[in-house]
Formats: sequence, structure tokens, C-alpha cells
Amino acid sequence: MPHPALSFTSTREAFTTSGPDARSEPRSTTGVAATLRALDVRPSRRLGQNFLSDPRVAERIAAVALEGGSDAAIVEIGPGLGALSEHLAATGRPFVAVELDLRLAEHMEMRLRPYPNARVVRGDILEQRLDALVPGAAPVVVVANLPYSITSPAIAWILEQGPRVERALLMTQREVAQRLAAKPGTKEHGSFTVYLALHAELQVEFRVSPGAFHPRPDVDSVVFTIRPRPYPGTTAEERSAVERIVRAATGGRRKTLANSLGHGLDIGAERARAILERAGVDPGRRAETVSVEEWIEVARAEGAAG
Repeated sequence: MPHPALSFTSTREAFTTSGPDARSEPRSTTGVAATLRALDVRPSRRLGQNFLSDPRVAERIAAVALEGGSDAAIVEIGPGLGALSEHLAATGRPFVAVELDLRLAEHMEMRLRPYPNARVVRGDILEQRLDALVPGAAPVVVVANLPYSITSPAIAWILEQGPRVERALLMTQREVAQRLAAKPGTKEHGSFTVYLALHAELQVEFRVSPGAFHPRPDVDSVVFTIRPRPYPGTTAEERSAVERIVRAATGGRRKTLANSLGHGLDIGAERARAILERAGVDPGRRAETVSVEEWIEVARAEGAAG
């Protein structure tokens, strides 16, 4: 049975329902476009760069990020022009915005100057450590509007930072979020879907219309929460083994599990078939049909086989 955290629905709004305010047409994006021109920043469609331009959506995202009464510090990945940043910095909590583009970083340093609790770190989030960004032991909430080109690496970075990350509130294009929450047997289900399920729960918050961005994307975006946690009933060694096995088995989607796993692990199809049968998984299935629970059993069977 699929883990409930992977159900692509929300207590706030499901994809199949008509959305509230975030689905309505936003205000003009003229100011965002003019600011980008003044900074000589050209959003890359190839990389999926879209700047949030609707203040109502920004307010709603900030409200979700700040709910729960926590005094957690806040780290924003890629603040862009700061549509969310001032809402978050105004809380008085420690706030760190990490921006790779030096022109945008300079813009953010000026914009956040009135907030003594806020600072901008220039650089790639993947090269940062949470303990350096926010010294101490305080919990941290991560917030980001992620281009699809860096979604997987950014989520992996978040999950690698350890228990200080209380949760992450992220926005991505809809098809990216669907891949993260895909169910076994769907074409979107892959190795990163399994990786995320092993290390976190995902909850969809709400969707955002294309008109809330500049430039306007072709599809909806989705805001969702990731809450890091180890998959219940597993050890760190088992989760690591699952990651290794899934990467090996998902290299050839048209192959049977026995063949793809045998090739990927360099153990041969016969030995792979024996491991799968010991785990109660049909060796003739395809990797994308296997649930997280089944992958865990495969890892345990491999470990028992020696």
C-alpha cells in the first residue's frame, strides 16, 4: 500500500478541485519586468526561471511558512527580487536569503537593509552548510520558489542538513511536484520519488496560476511542504541500501526488474531474481511499479543474501 504522505492531495486544496485566490488572475507584472531590466537580469526559460509577481500569492505562501507558532529561523533559497523575503524578514526571526546571481544579491541586500535580523549570502545553496548559514541549534524552516532545473538537488540538500530542518515550503512547476509525489505504476514514478519518500513526508498546500509569474510559464505551479523524517521502521543502513538498489534498477525502464537489477548491481539476472523472490516481488515487473515498502523488502533480502 502506498505511503499516505505520497497521496497528491491536500487538506487545503487538491489538484482536482477549483482553487481559491491563488488561481485568480494576479496584478500587473510590469514592476517585476522593469526591475529585472534595470538589473540586466534575463530570466532563462530553459532553466525554468519564473519570478513571483503577485503579492497576494506571496502573502499566502508567507502565511503558510510562518504558521504553527514556531520561532524557527528562516532560510530562503533564491529570493529573486524579494517577493517573499520582506514578509519573512519582518517577523524578526533570524532570516537568511541565499542568492547565486550577484545582481539579485545586491538588490536583496538593499531591500533587506531595514531588517537587522536579515542577511544575504551570495553563493550557491548547494555549496552552503546550514550550520554556517544559521549558527546554533535553533530549528529552521526553508522556503524557496525552485526552478525545475535545481529542484532535485535543492531538495536533496535540504534533507542532508539533518534534524534542524523543521520543514521546507517549496514551490515548483506542477509536473515537477507530480513527479515528487508520483504513485508506483505511473510514468512519473522514479528513483527520486522513492528517495523523497524514504526521508520525508510531502503535503500539497495549494496551486498557483501561471499569471502569478514573470515570465508567465505554460503550466500551473504548486506549493507544498516537505517534513523531513526517516521512513518508519527503517534503519539508516536500510535506507541507504534502498537508494543504491533503486538507482541500479531504474536505469532501464523497459527491462524487467531481474534484468535491470542484475545489470545495475553487476550480480547477474539469476541472483537478482532470487533476491526479488525472497522479498516477495515478481522479478518480471518493471522498476517504476515497485512501492517504497517493496523496495525496503528487496534491500532487506539483499542484505540477508550476503
